[in-house]
Amino acid sequence: MAVTWETYVWDSPRPASLDEFEALERAWGIKFPDDYKRAVMEHQGMTPIPYVIDIGSSDNVICELLTVSVDEQKHSAALSHVYQSIKHLVPAGIYPFAGTGTGDYICFDYRSSASAPKVVFYFTDALGEEALHPVADSFTDFLSKLHD
Repeated sequence: MAVTWETYVWDSPRPASLDEFEALERAWGIKFPDDYKRAVMEHQGMTPIPYVIDIGSSDNVICELLTVSVDEQKHSAALSHVYQSIKHLVPAGIYPFAGTGTGDYICFDYRSSASAPKVVFYFTDALGEEALHPVADSFTDFLSKLHD
């Protein structure tokens, strides 16, 4: 199923620049996957349609691709802001890229590969414990798992 995109964070699309990606990559010492960069350069802050993904035994909703651009009015949707808020809770090598609207995030997991991160779901369980759950082998694989 093809993924389309609807506005979410802003009223109209706001493409990200390669310079913004490169600044984050330098700051964090990572290289984002090219397929992810292509998607975010056009669709940052937007909701994928379809937006449901099966994680474990439940469905979860993807609200938005977090933004690479930092907008002071919408800073809570920025990758850098979300990373700063969860980095003390997740293992080194975990970087958020999408929000679920419930304070949980879809993240890249660089722990086993510096060039081909897996996709994981970071969440807080009913007991208040943080956990990671595997989602996909790549960003493209993640998009292919979205459904109605």
